[in-house]
Amino acid sequence: MRCFDKKEAKGMKMSIKNRSLWRVLALCSLLFGGLAFVVPAEYCIKWESLDTFNFGEVESGKTELCTFTFRNCSNDSVTIANIRPACGCTTPDWRETPIPPDSTANIGIEFSSRKPGYFYKMVKVYFKEFPQAERIYVEGTVK
Repeated sequence: MRCFDKKEAKGMKMSIKNRSLWRVLALCSLLFGGLAFVVPAEYCIKWESLDTFNFGEVESGKTELCTFTFRNCSNDSVTIANIRPACGCTTPDWRETPIPPDSTANIGIEFSSRKPGYFYKMVKVYFKEFPQAERIYVEGTVK
């Protein structure tokens, strides 16, 4: 039977910890590495209008409206789950009904001008079927 001094025993504990760490890392890489091979559902949203609407010059205190049109070019119906504007000065309007393949739908954006100056606002559009948000923008200058 062999006796270990404190220095050797401490080194052995570290190697056991390292082995456990490597096992956990290997297991995680197997689990999460396999997710890279999962093929996401194929989807296609094509904006019929430009993805940026320019209001030009807007008078302070006025409300302006614009419409974005998109086409569902995927093989399945899609539904808008949520639309999130970047700030409270933009208000979205949409229908929560499914959009069949090769059909178009509209998203209305109402912009309430408050502060004078240039603005460039992003609006995120989320579909129930896709994890990634589509982005549309409104811009202009408040007088």
